[in-house]
Amino acid sequence: MTISQLVAESGAQMRVFDMGRSISKIGRKDFEAFENLAKPYPSPYLRHAWLGILSWNPKQAGQHNIWFLKLPLDEQNILQPGPRDAFLQHWLRVVTHPGQEHGEAPCSYKPDASRMAYFHALALRQLGQPATQYYATARAYLSGDNDFSQWQHLGLQGLAEVVARLDEEHNGELIASALKQMPAVPRNALLGFLENASVDAPLTNALNDALAEVMAGVPGAGDLAAFVRGLSGSVSVDQRQQLLDLMMLHPAAADVEVISALGSRCWKDLEGPRLHNYLELLAALGDQVFSALIADLMTLPGMRSRILEAFRNPQRSEQLSSAIGQLMALTRGQTQ
Repeated sequence: MTISQLVAESGAQMRVFDMGRSISKIGRKDFEAFENLAKPYPSPYLRHAWLGILSWNPKQAGQHNIWFLKLPLDEQNILQPGPRDAFLQHWLRVVTHPGQEHGEAPCSYKPDASRMAYFHALALRQLGQPATQYYATARAYLSGDNDFSQWQHLGLQGLAEVVARLDEEHNGELIASALKQMPAVPRNALLGFLENASVDAPLTNALNDALAEVMAGVPGAGDLAAFVRGLSGSVSVDQRQQLLDLMMLHPAAADVEVISALGSRCWKDLEGPRLHNYLELLAALGDQVFSALIADLMTLPGMRSRILEAFRNPQRSEQLSSAIGQLMALTRGQTQ
């Protein structure tokens, strides 16, 4: 039995979300193919499929189930079915004996606060439920009704719901007009939620302008990492890539927070000279970080060949050549 079959047999409906690099919907047929070992997981993170699963029964209004699962993948990003089956056995025991204590479900995990807030925002929309009271508070703040410095009352949930409803009540325009006026803390939290959204051209332009102001000052690594995340879903690909190139030239980009954001959120943009520049920055962080992030990137579709080609670039620095050599030695040692 699969998760899809279990939900269908119960008469419920289901929506599956990828919770790894960003939060995005996974189509029903794609998830079924993944569960049936017919397709690899499209965006693995740390050799796992990180899932948020929402199920509900249309005949039982107000009732729904949420599962957060971290399912291990093989070297081809195909599901390893054993742990998934252990979760299903646990769930069947819970359904069969609801009054008993069954402990923590296999493969379950708890997302961080930001991911939990955004998943909850998506779940409300999927279930046709109204936004929480925090949504109105966040919209009032973004509209400039009060001083933008008075952000301490804001909660993650409200900002998450505004981003999850970008296509409602002109929320995209509301965010675009507020970005340059927001202090770093709420702005960076908002940018973190934007990594889960499709950012249109006008909002990308607003991000461009806000980034220009930030970079004219003394941005920290956290600021650049937040803009990397916020731009990662932009539909304006050329503009996004130009801004990524600009950020990678800044001294603050030589930080694991920025490099991790680039690799995990903007990996599709890493090719050619941009990939070479990324590898140079990554090599400067030390062999351990280099090996870990390269190992993660290698699991993504098309990235292995890109990276191996970049490794052969004769223009690479001695530092990058040394990092590559250490990685190859480590890989040989693990295969012997």
